[in-house]
Amino acid sequence: MTYPPVPAPARLAAWLPDPLDDALVRYWDGQRWTFHTAVRQIAPVAAQPSPAVQPPQPALRPDVAAAVDRVRGLLVGSMKEINLLGDHLSSEERVLALTGAAGEGQGVLVCTNQRLLFLFVGLIRKQFLHVGWNQAKAVVYDRASRMFSVYVTKPTKRAVPAFSVRVANLGDAQMVVQAAQSASTAPRLDIV
Repeated sequence: MTYPPVPAPARLAAWLPDPLDDALVRYWDGQRWTFHTAVRQIAPVAAQPSPAVQPPQPALRPDVAAAVDRVRGLLVGSMKEINLLGDHLSSEERVLALTGAAGEGQGVLVCTNQRLLFLFVGLIRKQFLHVGWNQAKAVVYDRASRMFSVYVTKPTKRAVPAFSVRVANLGDAQMVVQAAQSASTAPRLDIV
């Protein structure tokens, strides 16, 4: 008599060390890795005779840290992108506002003094979208769909945005729109 093979025990859903970044934990839903990440909290180690050498945590630029402090919504799942943000900014570019947003995955929507950008870094995919203030003609946040859209043409029913991301927190979307209004001179900015 033959017996069916015994399935391997399933790993329970939990926050586990991120397989790609030691500084983060990633949520395992019991079947697969999700896009949700958070900064890994390391428990203090008992005093040792010689201090252990640990790699330094990347410090956020002061403008990025100030923008993170002003966020009203949650940034769970966006901390990896926030830590990588400095690599995507020029030295004279300043972050005015940012918030968690969803494109192809959970990332960060950022308003700088030079452009609007969205950054997402996943296990398999990356998404980096940006529109400079010289090209932007309109920024629209639709409260019903929670979509934050950036247009390089006049927004009409047939116009296709340069990029659209979902921003769940209305207060954060308004903060990004207000920062965009102060940074840009030409674009029309609306909340509908």
